[in-house]
Amino acid sequence: MRGRRDDAFVSASELAQMAYCERQVAFDAAFGQQPTPERRAAQARGTRAHDEFYRESQRIARNSARKGYCFVATLALGECDETRALRAFRDLYLRRTAAGRCFIYAYYRLSPSLCDWMRLRPRLVRACRAPLRLLSAIATMLVEKALGADHA
Repeated sequence: MRGRRDDAFVSASELAQMAYCERQVAFDAAFGQQPTPERRAAQARGTRAHDEFYRESQRIARNSARKGYCFVATLALGECDETRALRAFRDLYLRRTAAGRCFIYAYYRLSPSLCDWMRLRPRLVRACRAPLRLLSAIATMLVEKALGADHA
């Protein structure tokens, strides 16, 4: 709503509470909402967990360029931002799941041989560039989302 102040925002939880207990809403409006010790502890735990996740994501993204190889991407695109984005995606998303780790394992087992075969077929290498750039653009968006671009 245009012209509305930020402190006028009503959260979904507050709306649900209004339907549940009008007296509590009136009390909070008159005396201010006082969070319970349990609520403060839960908020502190949530903040710590968020901060830890953010620090871990930053560390993983910084180290992505040093961990492993993106064989096909490096062959087709060279060492560039697109390749680094694919590595960051691998580290932020694929490494966190069993299926992702299986994919990474299979990729590292097959890719060196695949790249050796592809080196003899320059047209195939060129044909791989557009799909890899598309995947890289998607990976970049997901990595920025995961890292919380607003924290940068």
